Amino acid sequence: MVNVVLFVHIFLFVLSFAFTAGISILCDRVAASSDSHVIQMVFRAARPLSITGGIGWVLTALTGAALVSMSGSDMTAPWLLWSYAAFAVLILTGFLMHSPWQARVIAAAPGAELDAVLKAPIHRVAVVLSSLSILALILLMTLRPSL
Repeated sequence: MVNVVLFVHIFLFVLSFAFTAGISILCDRVAASSDSHVIQMVFRAARPLSITGGIGWVLTALTGAALVSMSGSDMTAPWLLWSYAAFAVLILTGFLMHSPWQARVIAAAPGAELDAVLKAPIHRVAVVLSSLSILALILLMTLRPSL
């Protein structure tokens, strides 16, 4: 049973990564086109996928917690405590920064308003925080350092 939960955990991680980071990379590439109609059309189409990815991250954490519990590991091991922190940063960044920014891109009037939203520094900060969080999670989950 542990192997099944491990498979589901890794599958959800990959799916969540694709639906959040992958979609974000696509949207950034489209945003560079300066075609407001295409930008908003792609962001509108991508929004449900991004939200699904966010839900996937939560499910990834739940299956991870189940996996730790099933394996009899210490839920307060230092590598897990750091993982919880990295996950919290990832989730908060997604729901408090990425998601509202995507909504503002979709709602913005073409022209100066859309350009201002696309160039807002909050998006770059969110990308850095998310990237560092995902990298930390990968390192912590694979190396399990005794911090």
